[in-house]
Amino acid sequence: MPETVVPVFFMTAASQKEIVMDIFLLRHGIAHALGEDGSKTDAERTLTDEGRSKVRAVARAMRGMDLKFDAIASSPLPRAAETAEIIAESLKMRHLLSLDGALAIGASPEDYCRLLAKRACHDSILLVGHEPDLSRAVGYLLWGSPDGWKVAFKKGALCHIENDCTGWRGNGILRSFLTPKQMKLM
Repeated sequence: MPETVVPVFFMTAASQKEIVMDIFLLRHGIAHALGEDGSKTDAERTLTDEGRSKVRAVARAMRGMDLKFDAIASSPLPRAAETAEIIAESLKMRHLLSLDGALAIGASPEDYCRLLAKRACHDSILLVGHEPDLSRAVGYLLWGSPDGWKVAFKKGALCHIENDCTGWRGNGILRSFLTPKQMKLM
C-alpha cells in the first residue's frame, strides 16, 4: 500500500527541533446491544449506564495523568461521540472536539494516517474509534502492517504512540497501552 503523503516542515537552523506527535487512540465505552436502546442499526447504538460510568473512570485517570491534547477527533457514531464528549468535558477540552467520518466503523489504517497528516501541526491528538479499526491502525503505525497488532483492545482502552511525523507506516513508538481496569487503579 502506498505511504500516506505527509506535509514537509521546513525549519531554520535556529529551530532544529524534532517534530513529534503524541497519538492517543481510545476505544469507545460499552454500548447497548442492538435494539436495547431503540437503535435500529449498529451505527445508532449508544453507551449503556455502565459504559458511561467506566468512561468517566477512564476520564478521571486521564486527568490524573495530566494528559493535554491539541485536538480530539471522534467517530460520529453515537457510542464513540458520547465517549469523546465525556472525556473532553472531564479534561475541560470540549472546544477541541470534532467528529470525523474518517473514524467511523470500517476506517482503514490509511484513513487514520490521512487524518493524522491533516493534523500534523498538533503535538498531541486523541482519536476515539472502533474495533477492529483501532487495532489495525496501531499495527500499521507501529509495524507497518494492519495485521501486526494482536491484542484485545477493550472498550475504554487507551493506546499512546509517538511518531516523529516523517512518515506514518511503521514509524511509531509504543509508549503505553492501558486497559480500563488499569486506569481505574490509578
